[in-house]
Amino acid sequence: MARETDYNDSYNKKTSGITPYIDRLERETKKKFNGPEPLAKMNYEDELRAKDRAFSAYWNDITGSCSAGVIVPSPMPRKYRTTTKRRVHISENGILLSSDESQRTDRPSLLEPDTHSDIYRILNGMMNTPLNKHIGKFLNFVIIRGDYETHTIIFNVKRINADVVKGYTGIAEKLKEQISRLNSAYIFHDPDGSKYYLNTSADVDGMRLKRLFGNRMLSLRAGGITYRYSPDGFSQVNLSICGSMLETAGSLLEHADGGRLLDLYSGYGFFSCYLADRHSEVIGIDFAGTSIDAARDNMKMLKPRTKWTFHAKRIDIRSLRDTLPEPGIAEYVILDPPRNGTAPGVIAEIADRNPELVLHIFCGVETIPGEIEQWKRSGYQPVKCIPLDMFPGTPDVEVMVLLKRVHLPNTSSRSKSGR
Repeated sequence: MARETDYNDSYNKKTSGITPYIDRLERETKKKFNGPEPLAKMNYEDELRAKDRAFSAYWNDITGSCSAGVIVPSPMPRKYRTTTKRRVHISENGILLSSDESQRTDRPSLLEPDTHSDIYRILNGMMNTPLNKHIGKFLNFVIIRGDYETHTIIFNVKRINADVVKGYTGIAEKLKEQISRLNSAYIFHDPDGSKYYLNTSADVDGMRLKRLFGNRMLSLRAGGITYRYSPDGFSQVNLSICGSMLETAGSLLEHADGGRLLDLYSGYGFFSCYLADRHSEVIGIDFAGTSIDAARDNMKMLKPRTKWTFHAKRIDIRSLRDTLPEPGIAEYVILDPPRNGTAPGVIAEIADRNPELVLHIFCGVETIPGEIEQWKRSGYQPVKCIPLDMFPGTPDVEVMVLLKRVHLPNTSSRSKSGR
């Protein structure tokens, strides 16, 4: 995951002489980017036009096999984020809940709903009272999640004990009295104080997530489906464009019904549930155990007649070989990895299964050249590319790339490994 406050640090990685997307976008907008939302004050039509030009040129330099489609606009260009956060800064002047770590300001974000700003403003006052300052020193982040109607608050803390639980329970209950849409509250334990607000990689003794009050699971609705997921599980931050994202995935992976869907980095089953009816079998893999539990529950509830299995595993060569059955039938793959891309060898291993279609989704454009080059070496070529403006107000775009086999690779990863 790239730092939100330094785009050039994450994007400016020259790949085979390709001018980075961020450089192209800065030229289009005549801006030098800094801070988490450098485009938020632009007219949205101008922002879209600049992103479209910058990404189209960037994509054309990566591959000549197809042109990028026109960027899919976000229905909500501002105030769209259904997951927001505040970094906690403590000084002699008190506690500050900052939306922009580079400036340590409590100025509201232009990308968050007004109700989120209201909650943070009220909470900032609460945390600076004598009663609450003693537990404020344990606070890393405050996170708000949910949809556009209801909200959940999560206190990310370094330490969890009886005093911390009692203190934040009291704060959450007082917030509930003032914010009627607040329907649940949690403590998330992150003793490392990670820069990632829902860091699940650290080892934690005992409870990681504790419910203070309200619902045990969160929910969202997209593509005519209501999904349930864990409060600490990944979900898309721009709910307004999720329906378009599902429709685009369905259109790109269109085929005669049947075959096996491999949903890699499946999360809570966002794509699996939507596409299940088109396939005779669904297999999902994701490292996050709570997300896999949610995927299983969602499939049981939403698609009771579908044959499916979900596995809580890291996605690497070994886990794919140990988990997936022999191909046997036509396979269709959705690959939606985190921002830093796939593990070494994963693309070649998938290609070796000879899937009919692969939909590779990129949440950051900086990994596209390297990943596409791996697909080409494995015999697959991009045939369609659709960018979506998942993150208006920021330089980022979500990119869906459809790949098909055009030739056999020179060498086979299975033959090398003795398979």
